[in-house]
Amino acid sequence: MRLSVFIALLIAYVVGCMAVAFVAVWVIEHIVGDLGPDVSTIVFAIIVFGLVTQVMRVLQPLMLRSHAKQHARSVQLVTAARASAAELPQWSNRPELEAALRGAGLAEWAPRLADLARRCILLVPGPIAEDVTPIGACRLGGQPDMPADVDWPLRPPFPPRRRLVAGPPPGHILLGRYHWLHRLFRSRQWKQVVQRWERSHQVEAEVRNREWPLSFVAQVDFAELHAVCALDDFPATGRLLFFCDEFDWPWGEAEDQARARVIFTHQPVERLERKPVPPQFNEPVARELMPRGWAFKPRILRPTAWLLPPHAAFITQHNWPGWSDAQHDAYRQFWERLYTQYPDMFGHGEAVHQVGGTAWSIQDPVEAECARFAGDPPERADGWQLVLQIDSDIEVGMEWGDVGRLYVCARKEDVAAGRFDRCWTVMQCY
Repeated sequence: MRLSVFIALLIAYVVGCMAVAFVAVWVIEHIVGDLGPDVSTIVFAIIVFGLVTQVMRVLQPLMLRSHAKQHARSVQLVTAARASAAELPQWSNRPELEAALRGAGLAEWAPRLADLARRCILLVPGPIAEDVTPIGACRLGGQPDMPADVDWPLRPPFPPRRRLVAGPPPGHILLGRYHWLHRLFRSRQWKQVVQRWERSHQVEAEVRNREWPLSFVAQVDFAELHAVCALDDFPATGRLLFFCDEFDWPWGEAEDQARARVIFTHQPVERLERKPVPPQFNEPVARELMPRGWAFKPRILRPTAWLLPPHAAFITQHNWPGWSDAQHDAYRQFWERLYTQYPDMFGHGEAVHQVGGTAWSIQDPVEAECARFAGDPPERADGWQLVLQIDSDIEVGMEWGDVGRLYVCARKEDVAAGRFDRCWTVMQCY
């Protein structure tokens, strides 16, 4: 079980315990009369504590055993990968990749994995610097290099949220006007909590209910990529600029696509200008909503060509028949060797920016997700192509959900035609 799923279940259980305790106190008060705020609070706390303690007594040994088992397995794989890192050869074509996979202990699976390999460009993170970045070069964040007649993209305003109940929801819905919890928390601290809650929603509404500039995420120079490797169907020239809403992320639905924008231009370098950050990003309300800022620090990206099989998570997501734990461990070790040999390129598997190839999906396969969100039938999922994958980069202030990734995909015919305005954006996180 993933840690995030376990935490969600634990939170749900605690909330359930609080609901049970809430009902229990309500029943007791109706039987014996008003207990008063002090006694009611003590009874409520005792019931919640007892319920939570009981489940923790049951789960703690299971958690410790599971954690110890997973840790030992991970340590064993990483240690073995580091010990044999020098034995993993570099490859430039499918036969060489198949030989490397066979050498990693994936004998009968090597041809299938090699057949699924796709050429891609890894965008290796460089130093954080704006002034040394050439105009139009591959880069994360900073100020975009755009034609003078192209405006900074905006997302439309969100429809106002309907208030179901007047008054502060924490006090009105959860506690009730006359309930003992409401009487108990009618203190200065509780009023401050309600005021902060109301202020946060007011600030959020001020930003969401009007047009707002999208944050500049990355730009890709296809001529720079083409000099490294010619990707099938991708243009040999031109630049792709990607913008995304840093506050309201695009999860993939059709209405989410207004929160991301792809701009493709063939304008030469001499006709590009470095656009300044929109003044809205410096408004007090913007800084209050996003203290870390709406503009990312600039980081140089260096293109590097690879022929990569699908990531280890791809096999787990597709649930291949006959794929055993032994093969899974061998394939994970194969990738751990890559991380060990090329830590700058693969970021130890945790920070991978990529153009083309197969997406490093965190949840369901991204290409299939895009086909589903765009209304294509499941059998057309193979007709979608990853265009750009951008990982979280905490140093530049870029974090997508819980250290997630942004994926920009398009139908293969649109990629070949240079119709990047038809791209579809999906975010996934852990």
